[in-house]
Amino acid sequence: MMYQDTIEQAESKLQKALVFLKQHRLAASPINYSVAYEYASAENTDIVDAINNDIKDSCIIDSFLMEELYRQYMLSSDENSEKILRRTSSIINTTQKHSQKAQRDSKTYASILDEALLLLDDPNPQTSKQVVDKLIKATSYTKNTQQILFKALQQAQTKSKELQQHIENLHEHRQLDALTGLYNRSVMNQTVDIWVKNNTQNIAALAINLDHFKQFNDSYGMTVGNVILSKVAQKIKSYVSETGLPVRLAGEEFLVLIPDATPASANEIAEKVRLGVEKLQFVNAKNKARLPKITISIGVSEYCHTLGLNGTIQKATSALRMAKATGRNRVYSS
Repeated sequence: MMYQDTIEQAESKLQKALVFLKQHRLAASPINYSVAYEYASAENTDIVDAINNDIKDSCIIDSFLMEELYRQYMLSSDENSEKILRRTSSIINTTQKHSQKAQRDSKTYASILDEALLLLDDPNPQTSKQVVDKLIKATSYTKNTQQILFKALQQAQTKSKELQQHIENLHEHRQLDALTGLYNRSVMNQTVDIWVKNNTQNIAALAINLDHFKQFNDSYGMTVGNVILSKVAQKIKSYVSETGLPVRLAGEEFLVLIPDATPASANEIAEKVRLGVEKLQFVNAKNKARLPKITISIGVSEYCHTLGLNGTIQKATSALRMAKATGRNRVYSS
């Protein structure tokens, strides 16, 4: 976003951004600072509303959330919009140009026909031959123009389909976490709102966390850790994508929401997910050495209308802590 601020205004926003980072114990990284500055400027209403809602709901404002806000509301949105507008404008202009030419040629052809009808009454054979030759030439030219227009319309249709796919891809990109391919918080909030409005019953919440993952990252590095996160996320998704909504909440924290699930079925799904992840085997791509087994702990709770979504997540997270406290690599229901 471009600003037309005075030095004093910019310094004021800078101070507000730094205070925000300090309040939430966030490092002054480029992404964190950019989002904080947008929030302090109060010009990006999407970011302001999202952060205010999270603060109101007592959500933790961490670097993961800041990265999600940056990607969702700031990253390349203007650039993508400009590309779409340019491509749409190009399609319209090209089609319009050929259409206008076809209209002009059709009018010219109509005039030639009118003139020919009058001249065909002339008894002179030479005149009739000239009229026919002129009609043949005009017909051929008009036919060629119509063929060009038809081809342009076909190309416009193809480009329109490609553009529609591009827009759908952008929309999907804004819904998904870039690393894991799971849904983000925004989709989670929207989906639960729809479920609640439709009186969906028995929404189960599964809070999932990788065991000892910080130590794993310290030992093998963030690059390997990110690969593990992605693989675990895909395994979780494979068990719930048809019935539930898999979400990445934070670093190694996931949430699965399952509508129309009894406590027994929710626990059964959680146990299948836990066992599925436990069976995964990982090998270091560089030296082919087998990596340590990865396990997860899961806390299960049922959506409570009086608590709302965030309260339900906290309840599932409390159950998750109990799973950790009682030995990890297990499912605990609240």
